[in-house]
Amino acid sequence: MKDRLVDIILPLAIADVYTYRVPEDIPYPQIGVRVLVPLGKKQITGVVYRSHEGQLPNHVKVRDISQILDTTPVVTTLQLRLWEWLSSYYMCTLGEVLSAALPAGIIDDDYTALTVHYLHLHPSIQSEQALQDVLQQLHRAKAQEKLLRTFVQLAQRLDAQVERRVLLESSGVSGTVLRILIDKQILCEEERPISRLRQYDGARCAAHDLDEQQQQALAAIHQSWESKTVTLLHGVTSSGKTEVYIHLIEEALKKGEQVLYLVPEIALTTQLTDRLRSVFGNQVLVYHSRFSSSERVEIYHEVRGAGGKVIIGARSAIFLPFHDLRLIIVDEEHEPSYKQQDPAPRYHGRSAAIMMAQWYDAKVLLGTATPAIETYYNAMCGKYGYVHMSQRFKGLELPHITMIDLQRQYHRKEMYGHFSDPLVFRMREEIAKGKQVILFQNRRGYAPFIQCTHCGEVPKCPNCDVSMTYHKNTQILVCHCCGHAMHVPPVCPKCHASYRTHGFGTERLEEEIQELFPMARVARMDLDTTRKKDTYQQIINQFAAHEVDILIGTQMVTKGLHFDDVSLVAVLQADTLLNQPDFRSYEHAFHMLEQVSGRAGRTGRQGEVMIQTFDPENPVFTYLKAHDYQGFYAQQLDERKLFSYPPYYRIICLTLRHRDLGRLEAASQLLQQRMKQSFGNRVSGIILPSVARANNQHIRQIRLRIESTANISRAKMLLQSHMDYVQQQPACKGTTIVPDVDV
Repeated sequence: MKDRLVDIILPLAIADVYTYRVPEDIPYPQIGVRVLVPLGKKQITGVVYRSHEGQLPNHVKVRDISQILDTTPVVTTLQLRLWEWLSSYYMCTLGEVLSAALPAGIIDDDYTALTVHYLHLHPSIQSEQALQDVLQQLHRAKAQEKLLRTFVQLAQRLDAQVERRVLLESSGVSGTVLRILIDKQILCEEERPISRLRQYDGARCAAHDLDEQQQQALAAIHQSWESKTVTLLHGVTSSGKTEVYIHLIEEALKKGEQVLYLVPEIALTTQLTDRLRSVFGNQVLVYHSRFSSSERVEIYHEVRGAGGKVIIGARSAIFLPFHDLRLIIVDEEHEPSYKQQDPAPRYHGRSAAIMMAQWYDAKVLLGTATPAIETYYNAMCGKYGYVHMSQRFKGLELPHITMIDLQRQYHRKEMYGHFSDPLVFRMREEIAKGKQVILFQNRRGYAPFIQCTHCGEVPKCPNCDVSMTYHKNTQILVCHCCGHAMHVPPVCPKCHASYRTHGFGTERLEEEIQELFPMARVARMDLDTTRKKDTYQQIINQFAAHEVDILIGTQMVTKGLHFDDVSLVAVLQADTLLNQPDFRSYEHAFHMLEQVSGRAGRTGRQGEVMIQTFDPENPVFTYLKAHDYQGFYAQQLDERKLFSYPPYYRIICLTLRHRDLGRLEAASQLLQQRMKQSFGNRVSGIILPSVARANNQHIRQIRLRIESTANISRAKMLLQSHMDYVQQQPACKGTTIVPDVDV
């Protein structure tokens, strides 16, 4: 007799699936359902990947599955196809993909529905007379009578129901008294599950009429989709791309189709969600990591069912169980936030969306004011369609950009803390006019580090080779690498001298602004001020309502936000964006500065951007001042070709980690040698990263450059064999090797 076998994906970083037997008393599970299986001494939840029958040899021991948890699949075949691609392309396991794809409440099977207790009159009390009789009986029990009379006031009808919490709060009576009325069969209690998803009850409006440029763009997108799956919408900031998206969504919904709207940052969902819900109401769902596990489970099942026609989300939204997906919008497609770093899978949301489109028969629209070099290259080569919106909405001018030479300002002693005289003057002018100002500094905390004034000692993280960031409000030092925190020492432990701060972050800027503008209303938006679930929304709402004059923030404030009265945007220290150990540093700097400049002058007169820098003649600033993306692209493309970078080459970065430096060095040298045998000069030397130790593990890197025309699948197979060989060597035991494809 043949054994009934199933291959199970377990939420573990294991190289393969596990095979289990289906007992005779359990029906054959469908592909995509969850099952409970034994693993060691524990029971673990997995997903059925394959089923097959066969006669196992006697020496092969296969354990039985314990329980089937679902009657219908929770993972569709198209989802599994995406998982397979992610696992293969990004060199990770199916188990790692599963862990990222399914909410914890589904994997652990510990989801609990949110319930509300409702109360109604007992069926025996079906008339006003019966109710009056009961009230008469309770005239000596004052608390019981009060509770019942409160119920009658709230219910207003004999057959109405009242929420238990509301009744107790309104009556001021204890739950013990309520229990007495239930025991006397005067009231009945009923528990009902309710949704955790927020319902939109605001005003609805139709989509705005498109101007001529937007109409032309919409028509061009449709024309492009006739021959291309992917189209790039390259529209300058405030050109009205969102309204074009809304019209495309409206067209899809009329056909009963689903839409996935990807954004790079959770913060971008705030204003966007409000705008989309004002048009499409509760057809819009939001999905991102700030939601609780239970909320994500409910959204997952809502998309799986009949609900969830428009899903707005960060990159993880690609994992939802779409059933009729026909349109994918990737907003701000250039953003590096679309690339997952840790843990695996280290996928790119944009690339995954493009692959999904093939399987769902969907169209993809990549929207941005500053396309990624690779995206623009694909559009210019004809791989993607291309639509350009070159004018701002209603003919508004692009903001004027002024460079402030910090070297000159410091030399002339024309600085107030970290603010130059020209910037302070312009801020005072705009605030006096009732306008708003955004200040951008891409570093949170008070200061990047503190240093002893005598011996120069800098407190460093005990787990990582990085200095600890000073947070003045809490008087703690925090490692922004591993999260380790400690109180600021009162004096240097080596020489007992005092400390002084170096550099500045958003927290220090807030302090200086409050000194310079004591009457101004100031808010700060960074990771420290937005840790709670709704704080993004609160800060944005306050700024939009003009309850804040000056908004200080990190890159959260640079993109996707629309405020009518922002006339001035300032970048406090642009050099930190340029001087990064990354071949994309100039590209990211140009994108970020162009995006943040786009927050100024979105209505009314031309906005102004002031950039403080020690290097005003840098070519990035030359292209930026002219808003010349094409010129910047051409210059970058020449450099990329010269130094073998994307889009001409693909890069796979291998990160090796070990607590023992000797074993790490041995593993790094062995891996590099074997890689050079297969790939020659495409392999880099052993790289010492800027953070060479993190979480008590030493780190080394090796990079592999592969021509974009080469067979990358074969290259990854060879690479995997070298990684496996190194990890099996006794001298390298315990070394972790993490591949990152398309860094």
